[in-house]
Amino acid sequence: MEPTGRPVHKDDSPISLKYLCTLLIKEINTDSLQDLPVNIYHDVTTHIETLRGSSKEYAAEELIAKAQIELLFSAIRLLFEARYAKIEASLKADFRDTQNNESESEIMQYSNMTKEEKFVMDGSLETKKRIEMVLSAVLSGRPVVLEKISNMLSGKRIPVRFIKAIDRFMGIDMVTYGPYVEEDIALLPSENARALAQNGFVEEIQILTP
Repeated sequence: MEPTGRPVHKDDSPISLKYLCTLLIKEINTDSLQDLPVNIYHDVTTHIETLRGSSKEYAAEELIAKAQIELLFSAIRLLFEARYAKIEASLKADFRDTQNNESESEIMQYSNMTKEEKFVMDGSLETKKRIEMVLSAVLSGRPVVLEKISNMLSGKRIPVRFIKAIDRFMGIDMVTYGPYVEEDIALLPSENARALAQNGFVEEIQILTP
């Protein structure tokens, strides 16, 4: 049975803009994460896929579908951003806390996250661990740890897809790479890959690990 006042969405019906706006308003007006339907992001994605793929006989139908997609995406993006702001604030508060014990409210925050939100949070926690590693090395006076961190970064490789052709170039590892043409895939030193991405030559290929 749904809690009183919680918006109800039937799994077999498309997500409506009104429903998303109701969730968004409630999220903005509460301090903690509300308990969303577990498949909310998936359901919106599926509905957008349906809108994109449905046959449209008239130009007006195409315009209406496009407007619906834009409104649905804007609503779900605002909802995600409102929730992530709370998650990020909780992580910062936890970072300032020197104790390791999780509060009941923090546990509740995690239990109310969707799988997609937990995926994003895992990345934030990894960033937090790296910050702690650097600061701990500085505080402990252990330059050897910082040197190892630097070597790890230098040795890291990132898979990329080229969206512009490029001539041969020297990597930070003193290895010659290229030339590459559009749609080529390469494994490049992270610093070179990010520099090329900033200049519009490549797109990083995201590899999801368990």
